[in-house]
Amino acid sequence: MNTWIELSKHALKNNISQIKSLLNLDTKLIAVVKANAYGHGLTQVSEVIQSEVDYLAVINLDEAKQIREKGVNTPIIILGYINESADELQWLMQERAEVVVNSLSHAQRLSKIISESGAGGDLRIHIKIDTGMGRMGIMPQNAVDYIKKINELPHLLIKGVESHFSDVVNHRDYAKKQLQTFEDIRFQLYKEKIEPQMFHMAKTEAILDFSESHLDAVRLGIGLYGLWPDQKLIDRVKSTHPEFELKPVLTWKTKVLQVKDYPEGEYIGYGCTHKTKRKTKIAIIPVGYYEGYSRGLSNKAEVLINGKRCPIIGRVCMNMSMVDVTDVYDVKRGVEVVLIGKQGENEITADELAEIQGAINYEVVTGINSNIERIITK
Repeated sequence: MNTWIELSKHALKNNISQIKSLLNLDTKLIAVVKANAYGHGLTQVSEVIQSEVDYLAVINLDEAKQIREKGVNTPIIILGYINESADELQWLMQERAEVVVNSLSHAQRLSKIISESGAGGDLRIHIKIDTGMGRMGIMPQNAVDYIKKINELPHLLIKGVESHFSDVVNHRDYAKKQLQTFEDIRFQLYKEKIEPQMFHMAKTEAILDFSESHLDAVRLGIGLYGLWPDQKLIDRVKSTHPEFELKPVLTWKTKVLQVKDYPEGEYIGYGCTHKTKRKTKIAIIPVGYYEGYSRGLSNKAEVLINGKRCPIIGRVCMNMSMVDVTDVYDVKRGVEVVLIGKQGENEITADELAEIQGAINYEVVTGINSNIERIITK
């Protein structure tokens, strides 16, 4: 095993506990584990948190099945599309998996398939309203009329209504407008005597800094993994909750493959982008852009070896990178290297790597190759 991911069980549970401290006792917590749990490991994370949350949210049926195959019985919400077949819909109904519906025609197709299959029971659905994200969902002006029609379709049970904020931190007025639109629809549905159990709209940034949007349930994504969706939120949250702390869950490690002495004035790597200015000791590590260590980190990022920061030199290759370890004592083959995480007194964060390559922390962690082994630690 040349490179691997370690996932802290303690950090996961800490983050859930910290988030719950911001919620009302009757607000349900939906843990978003889609996209391989934001690169952390879908089944590994789901197994750890299954009894700590009310729902797990995935993107498709494949992810839902992976969770169930591991014996995780927590209710599931599928946020994306599914293949609309009778067999899959039957599986969803049997497994307490709920589906997001994005249009009236979508709901009509699902109802028709279930009816024609002769299957008994109802498919639980959440209806998505586009309050200003410009992505999936029913437009607000059609929402009440369409939901009334969906409510009359056979074999569909409206469990929830949801929407999604564009930007709570930097466009608060727009977020307030989105929330008001959503609340207006809820009130109109109430007058029509349509009262689903869950109205939910808040993602991590809204959970942290927009409490009026918490409603019946919240969807915890990036915060579950100990990462902040926006650095501006740290001071805002700590000003009112000084003890609040999110702990990064993921540590990414590898090992040195080879160490060699390189002369002064020689080029390193593809494109000759780095030239040694002194006699240089180089460590080769078996991680490159295939593994998810971005080429944008070339000649800019650092890794931790023996507790010291060591610069990446030359271009990150497909499966290897080169590190300057001239100033680090006792570096040899097999020595552990930290790409993301702590070693000794030093730490390299996903946010640091994101800033270097002009990305966001979401991209850094979700971009880690899913074939790399994920290991649960204390």
